[in-house]
Amino acid sequence: MSTNSIEIATFKLANGVTEADFLKQSEEFMAYVQKQPGLLYRSVSKHAPSGIYTDIVYWNTLEDAKRVQEAFKHEPVCQQFAALIDKDSLSLTLTEAVAQTPCSE
Repeated sequence: MSTNSIEIATFKLANGVTEADFLKQSEEFMAYVQKQPGLLYRSVSKHAPSGIYTDIVYWNTLEDAKRVQEAFKHEPVCQQFAALIDKDSLSLTLTEAVAQTPCSE
């Protein structure tokens, strides 16, 4: 079994950003992410009472995750996505799977 990497970001939306605006930009960001080698799965969820979003991306390898994190700094679609996030609320963690079930479609 390969050791996949899991990128977990939690955040609130920036002031004045609606969930509709965020979801539209998230779709555009997802179109970019889906073209990246090593992507296995992405999901975005929201804890309604706190307004905290959780963005989870499964990557085939740690190198795949790090490559996209580096590209995030200069890709316009990534920067447009990042502009909708309250930077002070952002927490980003990159972990490696130690146990998992197979991915299925």
